[in-house]
This record gives sequence, structure tokens and C-alpha cells, in this order.
Amino acid sequence: MKLFHNATFFTMKAEDDTLKAILVDDDGIIIDVYREMPILPAEIEHIDLQESFVYPGFIDTHTHSFEGGLYSLAANLNEVRSFRELFEILSQIKPIDGKIFAFSLDEMQLAERRFPTNEELDEIYPHNPVMIRRIDGHSAVLNTYALKSIPWSEKISTVSNGLLRGRLNDEAANWFHQISEDWILRAYQEASQIAIQNGHTTIHTMIGDGRNDPEHYTLIAKNLHLFPIGFILYPQIFDVHKAVELGARRIGGCLLADGSFGSHTAALLQPYADEPENYGLLYHSDKFWLDFVTEAHNEDLQVAVHCIGDRAISQLVNTYFTVQKNINKDLRHIIIHNELTNEDIILKMAAASITAAMQPMFDQLWAGEDGMYQRVLGGKRVQMTNRFKTLGKHNIKIGGGSDWYVTELNALKGIDAAINHHNPNERLSNFEAISLYTKDAAYLSHDENVIGTLEKGKFADMVSTNIDLLCPFDYKNIEITKVIKRGNILA
Repeated sequence: MKLFHNATFFTMKAEDDTLKAILVDDDGIIIDVYREMPILPAEIEHIDLQESFVYPGFIDTHTHSFEGGLYSLAANLNEVRSFRELFEILSQIKPIDGKIFAFSLDEMQLAERRFPTNEELDEIYPHNPVMIRRIDGHSAVLNTYALKSIPWSEKISTVSNGLLRGRLNDEAANWFHQISEDWILRAYQEASQIAIQNGHTTIHTMIGDGRNDPEHYTLIAKNLHLFPIGFILYPQIFDVHKAVELGARRIGGCLLADGSFGSHTAALLQPYADEPENYGLLYHSDKFWLDFVTEAHNEDLQVAVHCIGDRAISQLVNTYFTVQKNINKDLRHIIIHNELTNEDIILKMAAASITAAMQPMFDQLWAGEDGMYQRVLGGKRVQMTNRFKTLGKHNIKIGGGSDWYVTELNALKGIDAAINHHNPNERLSNFEAISLYTKDAAYLSHDENVIGTLEKGKFADMVSTNIDLLCPFDYKNIEITKVIKRGNILA
């Protein structure tokens, strides 16, 4: 047994609920908690946490961990500001199974304010396939070698200069992700280490092509014991029968109801401010979603669907509401992202016990006077984005996430962003913001009885920091001092 002590333990059951020590058995389960330091037999291992502040291990409810791990082995273009920098980084990338990956490019941050063309990429890599993904993942640019290598479902042309959106973007990404099992496992190991560095003990991840191929789901499911953190898996497919066959408890993750604001493909009830004729795209009909969700609901599968614009969110909320009204089950169907919501949507979410997996960093990156939201949505609708406080007031459970690789796999940054939301009316208290990544995140996956708070009978998943996150803090001063999974110190 182990006694963790010399710290302030925030149970996250209530804002003022703290402990002085936690006793953990050899299976990593908390068997006792103490308000004062106990006197215990000497043979119990004492672990001194050096006056730190301890919280339940952070949970990220929405990641693309395979892509994030894979791309982390390649090149992150988030800080690139010119073609010169871009081409210098690309020239130094080492191929993965012969393929060249780069991600998180924001073309509007480049001096050239455009994507490079396939011909420009050809000058660096004429004989390797190259893919550069936009920051939101909804666009990508390929070189000519890649364009000619991919077995497209329909004939395409290089007239687009190698720039792909929508279905073609998805086809390209799926082809690039076809790599050996060794590389796949290495990508998830890399994801695990990045998660640990930032205080996570559990992360949700999607596996599948977004249609009917679960890809390497079985490989990861049977090798979960290899990873130091917990992965909660979503077969990212529309094939409900296959999900049941795989033994999954949920389905979806990034099944797309619409696209993204940055690509002007998120489905809106009112047109884009900068493209007055464009309302974005609904990727499927109402009937399609009703049939799919009904089938999954009948099989007791929790459904999670990517919805960004208010028209797409409304479409799925109406679907969940109808299905739940017909057969009431505690499945906690999820709206992923849930970025633009009106009052009617929120009321119906509450009525149908719908949950949301949201990304506070989206607000920090794209809101504000000069942000992308302002440009594409206009000032009034910006105030209706990422409505954490309003959703909470309606008792809608929100799990915090990163959408990694789109933003960093970093709960502390997410907590900071939720506390400092651009709209004062949507800012969360420190306790509420931490709850997004602990007890509320555990609720989303039906794991509230085993993780998410520090109490007897639950796993000893913990993260400690050098400062008290329940008090005002400067993010730049935070250090993660320990990460503990089931009583084992990971970092």
C-alpha cells in the first residue's frame, strides 16, 4: 500500500472539499482518505508530494490521438509565418513509412496568406507523397506525387493546386494514415507521453475513417495494456453492427454533421458574415441521422457527432431529442464541439440530457475583436460561441477537450481559457473550469464511479501542481510536479 501525503488534495466533489492524505492499495484503488495526517504502520510506503496541490488526473474528452501522435513524430507548423520557414521545416522532415506529414498550418498567418501549391511542394519532395493539413483538419494540400498515388473514389485534377476540402480531404488523410502496425503503436505511445507531460491520465480518442472502416481499432483495443494512460476508444464509423461486433460502448467522435468555420463549411442558420450567400454545409439529411442514431440508441451505444455551426447542432439535437423521447435511456449522447448555440438549442439539449465535448482553447484562438469568429460570423454571433457558463446553468454536462492535434493536448491551457473566456458572461470559475477536465469529463464516458474525483473506491489517478488552481493564477507559472495513474507515478 502507498500513502500519498504532504499536499492539499482537492477531491473535486465540492469546491472546498480537501484532504491531507490518501491511502492506495496495490491495485491502485483509493481505500481511505484523511482530513488530517494519519499514523499508519511503517511498512506502508509513504510518498511525499512536497507541499503540492493535487487534483484528479485530467481527462481530455476529444482527441485524434493517432494523428496527434503521428504528426508529433513529424512537423508542427503552428508557429510558421512564411513560405521560407515552411519550406525549411519540410526539407528536414524524416519520412514515416515513406510519407511526409505536416500539420496545424494556418495559411492566414503566413505572409503569403495562402497555401503552398502542389508544384511548390514538388520542388522539395518530387518522389515522396506530402500532406500538409490545415489547423482545423478540414483542408489539406498535397504534392503531385501524392495526388497521383492515392486511389481516389472519383477522378480529380491538379487544377486546385493540390488543395483539398471535404470528402477529398478525408480520403487523402485516410490514405496517408495507412502505415505499419509498428508505426501505429508508436504513434499512440507518443500520444501517451504528450498526455502525461500535461497532466492527463485518461484521454478519449477516435479510430476509424469516418465512414465504415474502423481501421486499427482492434489493434489498439487489444493492446491498451501497453500504454501508461487510459484510452477511451470511439469507433469512428457509421456501421452500428460493426461497432457492436467490436465490443464498443460508443460510436462516433468525429462523424461529421458539418465542417468548420475556417473552411466556411460549418452549417449556419444565418449566412457567413464574409460570404453572404454561403450558409455552410449539412453533410447528411435529417432522415440519415435519425436512422443512424435510432439504431445506435437501440443497441445501447452512446453517440458522439461533430457539430460546429448552429444549423448542424440543431439537426443533431433534434435527432437526439426525438430518439430519447421515444426510448428514454441514460446514454448521454454527445455533441462534439458545440461551438455556436442559441437558446432553443440549449433548452432542447437540457430536456434530452444531451452532453457536450467542448474545447475552451477554441475561444482563446479564434474569438476576440480580430479573431476568426469575428470575421466569419460577425460580432453578435461571436457572443453565442462556446457558451460554457450558459450551458452549465442549464445543467448540461460539458467535458473539456482539446481536439488535439487541432489544439494542444493540454488541460491546463483549456482550464485557463475557460476562466478567461472572451465573453465575461461565459467565463467559468476556477472550480467549474477544472471540473471540465475531471468529474464532468468522467460523467461523459459513464466513468464517474471510477475516476474524476478523489474518494474511496475510485482509482488513484492524480495530477499535482506547484500552485493552487482554485485561486487566481498566471498560467505561465504553473508546473506539473507529478502525474499518477492507479497509484503509479508516471512523471
